[in-house]
Amino acid sequence: MIELPLEDFIEEIKAEIIGYEELGEEKALDWEQRFKRWLSHPTGTYKKMLKEKKGEIYIVLKDEMELFKIVDQYLAAIDNEEEEKYWAPWFS
Repeated sequence: MIELPLEDFIEEIKAEIIGYEELGEEKALDWEQRFKRWLSHPTGTYKKMLKEKKGEIYIVLKDEMELFKIVDQYLAAIDNEEEEKYWAPWFS
C-alpha cells in the first residue's frame, strides 16, 4: 500500500498527464480542477482511496501501477472523446 499526501498525489497525476503529448498541461489543469471539485464532495468508487490521518488527507493506492492506471484511463477517455464517462465513477 502507498499513502500519498493529497498534494503529492495531485502533482504526480499532473506530471504524468503532462508527459503525454496528446494531453499536456491544459488537460493536467483540467484534471486537477475536476478532481478538486470531486474532493469537495467525494462519492463513487474512488472514495475508498481517501484516508484522513492527523488532520491531513491521504490517497491510498495498492501500488504505483494504480496511479498510472488513473492517468492511462484519462488518456483513453480523451482519445475516445469520453471524458464524462471517465469522471462518472468518481461522481456517482
